[in-house]
Amino acid sequence: MKKALLYTLPAVVAGIAAGIGVLLINPKAGSGIGDAIYSHGQELESYAYAVNRAAPSVVNIYVATLNHDYSGQSTGTITTSASGVIMSKDGYIVTNYHVIPSVTAPNTSIFAQSRDGKVYQAFIVGYDRRTDIAVLKIEAQDLPPIPFDTNYQVQVGDVVLAIGNPNNLGQTVTHGIVSATARTGSGLLTREQMNIREGLQDLIQTDAPINQGNSGGALISTAGELVGINTASFNSLRYGTYGIGFAVPTRLVVYVMQEIIKHGRVIRGYLGISDGGTTQLPDSNQVGVRVGYIDPYGPAAQSDLRVGDWIVEVDGKGILDVRSLIDIISSTQPGTVMQITVRRNGQELTIPITLAEDRPNVD
Repeated sequence: MKKALLYTLPAVVAGIAAGIGVLLINPKAGSGIGDAIYSHGQELESYAYAVNRAAPSVVNIYVATLNHDYSGQSTGTITTSASGVIMSKDGYIVTNYHVIPSVTAPNTSIFAQSRDGKVYQAFIVGYDRRTDIAVLKIEAQDLPPIPFDTNYQVQVGDVVLAIGNPNNLGQTVTHGIVSATARTGSGLLTREQMNIREGLQDLIQTDAPINQGNSGGALISTAGELVGINTASFNSLRYGTYGIGFAVPTRLVVYVMQEIIKHGRVIRGYLGISDGGTTQLPDSNQVGVRVGYIDPYGPAAQSDLRVGDWIVEVDGKGILDVRSLIDIISSTQPGTVMQITVRRNGQELTIPITLAEDRPNVD
């Protein structure tokens, strides 16, 4: 023990002497060393890492009317400003369907502006009204695609950041939490009742501020990975509502994007009914989906299905609610004959119906 002390003592004395020397030359060094030691053990609450990782992949989207000779956006007029997310190095960008111009709109063009200020003309690859997703393509290489994990399971309470171009102010970041998951509407299986809240979105609800222009932007995790594509918000001073925003989850975004790139559209089965917005009381023993409307041009209209029937099974699978019915129908290929089991006047009937293709993009 004494021998070990003899070996270490000179080093300790030399270290103390060196420290005293430093303090004599620069008395403020002690304060700096103390601050460094103190701050090393502190957790600084910052999302800079996540933003720096994801923000280069978020672009500003502009819809502009062209000048009389169809050249240059600089002499055109911007009619819409929104956001988009780079999904691949070779220029595929995801944004919202409600952002892009109608195919019948004359003299319009879409432009994407990257974070470094470069402006690219964008072309519509395809879109899906059911999920409010559109896919654009720009001619560029080595772009920074946003990091994402389709296996990521979002949970209520997760901290999320929204990145976009609100009110054309330029790229802006807001933050909040995931307020709810699997949000959807009713009337989901008919063309006529389709709108932004009535589709297959399976939406994430968040209180991260999503303002006009954030549409199509990224909702990210604190790891800087894509959680979803911002699509809508219910912010109203008139009704006193705020902090209610929605995003399409990443897994659904990637699936829709891949289908659009491969087929030009998302191929889904179509039954042609709506539940009519009916809602069961919490203590109700009735399960299934009540048929509230039948599309006169849909496959259900060619069968014995009637308004007022309760759909309780499809191909032997139990139907508890609208969500489960939508999942089964939309994931089945058009042309498939499905056995629809209903309850009618106390009796149970099985009705075969051949699904058509869901074509919500056809006006």
